[in-house]
Amino acid sequence: MQIAFVLPSAVVICWIGGWWLSHLLHQRWLELAGTLFGCIAGMVYVVKIAVAAERSTRMGDEDQNSAGKGIPKINP
Repeated sequence: MQIAFVLPSAVVICWIGGWWLSHLLHQRWLELAGTLFGCIAGMVYVVKIAVAAERSTRMGDEDQNSAGKGIPKINP
């Protein structure tokens, strides 16, 4: 659920920041720059979350099946 809100939230927040700066400094291009920065920052964060989730899933699979191929580990 968090991933679904990260990207749109980053875009909207950076767009608002760019809009505010563009009106403050009278530079219209800052609004577009803020939007692009929000897109990039949101995508980077989404990829980080996805990689972390995949890593934790793989670690959980290794803990459940440490011997591999469904064979239980035998300790002598």
